Amino acid sequence: MRLREIRACQILSNPLHHFVNFEDSIYYHVFMKTVFKCLGVYEKGRKNALKLREEHVTLEFPDLPGAFDGYRILFLTDLHLDGLEGLTERLLEIVRRIRADLCIVGGDLRMETHGSFAPALAQVRRLLPEIRAKDGIYGILGNHDCLEIIEPLSEYGIRFLVNDSAVLTRDGERIHLAGVDDPHYFKCHDLDQAFEKVPPREFAILASHSNEIYREAAAYGPRLYLCGHTHGGQIRLPVVGALFTHSKAPRRLLHGRWSYDGMEGYTSGGVGVSGVPVRFATEGEVSVITLKRKTLKVCPYPP
Repeated sequence: MRLREIRACQILSNPLHHFVNFEDSIYYHVFMKTVFKCLGVYEKGRKNALKLREEHVTLEFPDLPGAFDGYRILFLTDLHLDGLEGLTERLLEIVRRIRADLCIVGGDLRMETHGSFAPALAQVRRLLPEIRAKDGIYGILGNHDCLEIIEPLSEYGIRFLVNDSAVLTRDGERIHLAGVDDPHYFKCHDLDQAFEKVPPREFAILASHSNEIYREAAAYGPRLYLCGHTHGGQIRLPVVGALFTHSKAPRRLLHGRWSYDGMEGYTSGGVGVSGVPVRFATEGEVSVITLKRKTLKVCPYPP
């Protein structure tokens, strides 16, 4: 129980976890930050992390209901808005000019994995009123999140899908949005429960914080898998590529479009940064996914 409390959002004491966590404290906050400062590139990396781009992706599906042709999804993941001063302001500049049908918040709202959620909550509250999405805002949990964030953010309009699904309707037609709990650190994802109310062969979108469950997810038949977590590598080197992916999935799923067993996938580079607040050879990303109905060409003459 004490270990669970240390991981909770509202615990302000118990700093022991912060110091014994090698990856979060020693590796990122001490070693990596020191290396970048010694190389004289730390401030450049911070400036890089404030460069956000608006990424537009169009995906075609032959079985997409006609009423959803042109449906726009604003996908915001890995916000970490309390981890880098100025990031919220840059994000607001982009979000204010986007008009979408649906917004999905893909998890990891705060920078740290422990302590109070209040600083991140304050930044997210600034963001939510600026989002324009006809069908509302849905959210899932990431490995930096905890259950305590659900209640306050639900009051501000986010509907969380924790191994659950929702139905989106247009002109008598419908598609489904399923969302799972964090599959990376907490491993509390439950695809059986998430797809329990999704009829077989109906068009479904799966939102998962990480790409790591792509194989098992494909068995449930979602046509689209949206995820983040990798930050597009965040720190990339020439030839080597991403230093870390923080994912057990293949590197081809690290960033951008991919497909597996009839399922289309998109891994966003994420808005914010994790660990050390820098980016090299990557940029933060606000993703706009447009769904299009693919028209199958029929040959008028027999072969």
